[in-house]
Amino acid sequence: MARKKPIILIPGIQGTKLFNVNEKDFTTVWSGVKKFFSNIHMLRLQKNGISDIGAETIIERADVENLAYSEIINYLKAKGYRVFIFGYDWRKSNIESAKDLHVYINKLRDKLNISSFNFLTHSMGALVLSSYFKMLSESDRDKVVNHAIFTVPPFLGSIEASFNLVVGKSRLFNSSDDFRKIARTFPAVYELLPVYKDAYSFEDATTKKNFNPYDFSTYWQQVKTVDPDRKDTIAKHRLISDRLKHLGTVRDQNNFIFDFNQCSAGFRKKLIVLCGGNSETKHKIHIQKKEAHLKNFFNYEKHNPLKNADGTVPNQSAIAFKDAILTLKINQRGIETWVDSRFIGADWHAFFLNNGRVQNVIKRFLNDQTDRKNWYDSAGGKIEEVS
Repeated sequence: MARKKPIILIPGIQGTKLFNVNEKDFTTVWSGVKKFFSNIHMLRLQKNGISDIGAETIIERADVENLAYSEIINYLKAKGYRVFIFGYDWRKSNIESAKDLHVYINKLRDKLNISSFNFLTHSMGALVLSSYFKMLSESDRDKVVNHAIFTVPPFLGSIEASFNLVVGKSRLFNSSDDFRKIARTFPAVYELLPVYKDAYSFEDATTKKNFNPYDFSTYWQQVKTVDPDRKDTIAKHRLISDRLKHLGTVRDQNNFIFDFNQCSAGFRKKLIVLCGGNSETKHKIHIQKKEAHLKNFFNYEKHNPLKNADGTVPNQSAIAFKDAILTLKINQRGIETWVDSRFIGADWHAFFLNNGRVQNVIKRFLNDQTDRKNWYDSAGGKIEEVS
């Protein structure tokens, strides 16, 4: 019997702890569970989006967050899979992380003497894998992928990223308000900005005409004119402007980082998308016309959240490839949320991979148990095919 293909797990934003390795005790700079507020200023990146701001700071990946990923790792190993964890520096552009993934996969190919893998992504990990696919030729993509499972993927971004950059706290970074200034140096957060159709509503036709999500001069509530003596504000505006321009270069047709609609039907059959439902999720930003001293004002309270997604990634983003890739929506159940909240928190998006119904679908898809109708059905909760 052939041995099962190994699984490469690619976690989401915040899913990998970050250490400063230029200190003798490898100081933890970021952990999503226990935040080290005295150290988070070390997370700032330079203008290039790659180098740490501190001259003696060298931040690298550490282990993944236990609460979000230990259960799925143990589950898959119990099913006979070898699991390899691709942790990465989630501050940096997904393009940079994809380059590291490319090196990582080549090392595993040599180590294991195999050519293809199963991939399991969570949240922003989908953008890392998408960026990696963008680097490859069609034939190379087909060779390296046995199966790929994208869970709660923000293919076209999330309102939460915008909220975090503009206002501060969000579901992405439930941290100190000061973290907003630090997150503005992270290319990855910009790459999570919403770009799907109707992500924005507008006060009037003129406001809509003048708005460009990649152009800071039409963007969020920054003052129109800046005192030339405010060097810090000028530098901040230049940084945000550069990051938004970079976002425009990362995405291509229809705003996708990688457009799976352009892949062969055979390749797309190797893929599946699992998204969440039945949790209130912000889905639209209202842009009000300019005030006397402001540029466009972003109003996040104008539109009520919809109870049709996972709480973080809007439905329009997660199901972007429903016409090309089998996309299943796994609805949150009240009893599961209540039980989970007593142990790990009630965040359907963050702890999606801990759910038994999600794990059953992953197992069946990896085992090619998909030949019967509604093969994904599971006791205890609704799972629906998105069409």
